[in-house]
This record gives sequence, C-alpha cells and structure tokens, in this order.
Amino acid sequence: MNRLRGWLRTADARWLLAIFIVAFGVRLALVAYAHPNPRDGRYDDSVWYDTTAQRLAEGKGYVFDPTVWKAPNGDLIYPGETDLTPTALWPPGYPLTLAGVYKITGDSLWTARLLNVLFGALTAALVFLIAKKLFGRRPGIFAGFTLALLPSHILFTAVLLSETYFGFLLALLLALYVYFVFDRPKANLPLILALGALTAFTGYVRGEFMAYGGIFALLVLLHFRRRALLPLLALAAGAAIIVTPWTVRNHIHFNQWIVGTTGAGRVVFQGHNEKTDGGPSLEAFWRLEQDYKGLSRKEIELKANKDGSKLAREWAQDHKLEELRLVPRRMYMLFRSDESGVTWVQSNKAWFGTEGADRLIRLSSALFYGMIALSLAGWPLWWKTFDTKRWAVFGIVPFYMIVFGVLFIGDPRYHYALYIPLAIFSSTSLSAICGATVARWRDVFGGRSLGSLLRTFGTPSP
Repeated sequence: MNRLRGWLRTADARWLLAIFIVAFGVRLALVAYAHPNPRDGRYDDSVWYDTTAQRLAEGKGYVFDPTVWKAPNGDLIYPGETDLTPTALWPPGYPLTLAGVYKITGDSLWTARLLNVLFGALTAALVFLIAKKLFGRRPGIFAGFTLALLPSHILFTAVLLSETYFGFLLALLLALYVYFVFDRPKANLPLILALGALTAFTGYVRGEFMAYGGIFALLVLLHFRRRALLPLLALAAGAAIIVTPWTVRNHIHFNQWIVGTTGAGRVVFQGHNEKTDGGPSLEAFWRLEQDYKGLSRKEIELKANKDGSKLAREWAQDHKLEELRLVPRRMYMLFRSDESGVTWVQSNKAWFGTEGADRLIRLSSALFYGMIALSLAGWPLWWKTFDTKRWAVFGIVPFYMIVFGVLFIGDPRYHYALYIPLAIFSSTSLSAICGATVARWRDVFGGRSLGSLLRTFGTPSP
C-alpha cells in the first residue's frame, strides 16, 4: 500500500491520470452529443450485439432473433420467422459482457455507452504504459495522448460495436505481456495461464484475433527458449479454459465441434468469388442465405459456413492470378481512408451533417496516415530485432494486414486494431522531434527554458 501511495505521487502517475481524464472527457462529450441507437430500425452489427445481449440477460441463451432485422424501408428481412434459435454466427465475447450490464441496469443503452467511454479511456492509459515501458516516459506521453485524441478511436465509442471493448482487451493483453512475461527471465506460470485465458476471450470478442494466440506462443518460445515448455503448456491450458465451454456448447446445439463461429465461411466467401472487389459484399452474404431457403436457421448457419469456406477455397485455387490481383486491392480497401468511425456513427442519423462528416473523415484520415508516416520514419528508433516485447506490439500490424489483406476482406473498419501499435511506434518520432526542438531552443536561448523566460518576462542575454 505504501508503495502504491508512493507511486501515485510520481510524474508517471500524474501523466497516466492526465491521459485518462482527457480520453474520458472527450469520449463522454461525444456520447453526450452523438449516441446512435441500435433499436431505431437500422440494419448493422450493433443490432446483433444489442439484441443478443438482451436475450442473454433475459436468460434465453445465445440465440438468433429474426424479428429485429429490418430492411431500410421497415420490412422484416425474415418475415414469418419468430423462433429464437441457438447460434454461433458471431463471437460471443462482447454480447456476454453487454448482457452483464443489461442484467444489472435493465437493458440500459446509456450504461453500455458509458462502459465504452471507460474502455476507450483505459485503452489510452494502457498505451501510455506500453510505450513508456518500451521507449521511456516522453514517448509514452505522446502515445497516450495520440490515442486519447485520435478521432476514429473516439468516434467508435458512441457505437455499440465490439471495437472499443476489443481495443481495451488488446491493450491490456499487450501491457501484461510486455511488463510481466517478456521483461522477465523466469516465467510466472499462474499469470501466463491467466493470459492464455484472456487471449482466447479476446479472440471471442473479435474472432480473427484467435490466431494471434499463436504469435504470443511463438514469442514465449523465443523468449524462454529451452525453458519454454511449461509456459507454453500454461498458455494452452489457459486458452482451453475459454475455448472448451464454447466448443462443447456448439456441439450440443449443432452436433459439430465449432471452435470459432459459423459466420467465418460467409466472410471468407465475400473476399473470394467471381464478383468480389476485395471489400464487404452483402450480395455474397445473401447469396449463401438464399441457397438454403426453407431450411431451419441452424441448418442455414452450418451449410452457409461450410459451403462458403469451400466455395472460397475452390475459387482461390482456380483463379490464382486473380487472387494475386486482389491482394493489393484488399490492402487498398483496408487503408483507403479512416472513415469508419464517422460512417458508423452516421449510420442511421446524420449527427454531424454531410459537410461535418466529410471534414471529420479528412481529419481522421490525415491523422491516421500521419501515424503511419511517423512510424515508418522512426523505425530506426524503435526497431530491435531480438526484443520480444516490441515484437508482441509490432506483430499486430503484419498480422492484420495478412488477415484482412489476404485471407478475408479489406475495409477501413478492420484496421481499428492498428491504432494501438501505430500510436506507440509513432510516439518515438514525435518524442525525437520534441527533444530536438527543446535542445535547439536551449542552444538559441543560452540554456534557459521557455518556462524561465515566461516567468521573468525578460529577453535572454546572448
């Protein structure tokens, strides 16, 4: 307790608190002004997360509710269907968390939004801690404030999507690995067990992240080398704690050992078919739905997942040159702008108006590309070949480029995870620029700081 009190009086603690307060304040202001409602008749992913959480809170299980899905004109997408059926179409992590909030608060959207505000602010604070550990206090300050004030990261807070929660879990994971695994010569097995479970749970918030557990395992192997067997077993056992109940549940309901989701086949098919442009395609999604019209909802899920994966695989094998052409196309779709935060907030109501939204998109994109440029320019400052701590953070970038630039579909929404490593690595360049500026100032003004000049209101002597 005395150590904690002592730390709270340090400069690091003050900066951490300042970053958290700024991040919390701007996100709270946004949510007070713009608060999209998933219950207003829209057709997007927020409807799924909200509805599924409500049904879980009501004790009806993880089910698909066909009655909430409506077309833009208000017509039901599934007319005549009213039964709630067990589903594995989306990862369960965010709905389960949201269900806990709804159970306590009576389906309160405002509480869910405030939870997003908290998660977003905590993410910025964790980014400060990660960057500070890797590069020092000044880069940590730049990294924390960069994420705290990044437009799209702020904007996603207002929407009930899994991004904000996932970003928090990702930053928490990276911080724990950086501080307590890859910075220590001996393995803390209970902690690594817990991290295995947290890694798997994060994968059940954003499904593609399940594969990043393999990256963590590889880094554990590289870090501990001959002593890696027990840490790897602990990591796997922790993951099994989360994966096993979901897989068994799916076998009970679907008679199949489904580790991931039944929606993966539809997503991969969107990116690998004769009409794809490399981005999301509702046409491809509904094509699989229509192929099995008349079957039960569970049968549609299973067949669409299986056949979507099969059709995508066959098309890729038969059109290798087209697949090569689509890779840069998907990359372009992934990085073409940073508009998703704006467009998702505007989904069913123009909170910012057309001109305001355009200005926000230009600002968001400029800052996003700026982070990329600063990260690339500063790579000699942060690259270290054999540092597993840095690899844990950097690995997020190529991982997401491969997942959405090669395997699935490209869309600006899917580069959300890159905000964290880009904020961290761009901070090295910002810190260097600031350091050079301060040093130059002192050279010009005889070693006197700006604060000293302002206090004396004098002109420095030559």
